[in-house]
Amino acid sequence: MSRYKDELNLVKLGANLTKQREALELSVEDVSEMTGFSAQTIRNIEAGEESSLSYVIAICQALELHPTQAFDFPIKLEPRYKLSAARVEKTRLTQRIEGFVAGDYFNEGRTAKDVVTELNEVYHIQTTTSAVSVILKRKVDEQLLKIDQAGKQRMYKKN
Repeated sequence: MSRYKDELNLVKLGANLTKQREALELSVEDVSEMTGFSAQTIRNIEAGEESSLSYVIAICQALELHPTQAFDFPIKLEPRYKLSAARVEKTRLTQRIEGFVAGDYFNEGRTAKDVVTELNEVYHIQTTTSAVSVILKRKVDEQLLKIDQAGKQRMYKKN
């Protein structure tokens, strides 16, 4: 598989950097000295070659150009690929559980099975306890919930 490169937008970015450099009457070598990057690196970026964001920011700083201005050109705002149905479902599930966490639902201990039942009753979402458990564990890791052991049952509750 080849590496992704957004050639069209990199060329536009490079053109904006070149325009600013020329407006300041600076040479590529001047920018090279101001950034510590080779002149060839500056030329490559201005020509639309791939670069790290850190390099672009450093060049913008040398040119006294805010990065938002360097990227001030029309960009097609849509993902390269559509979100899969499975991912859409998982995202929706996570958002619903986050709503429960933000509200009062977890003021008392709840099992993953309780959450599955609530999701079905409130949102008509059919899911599994294992899918819900993964999300609840993440909320524990984020310190939004804690786990209380009630026998063999894991009870999730607000911290």
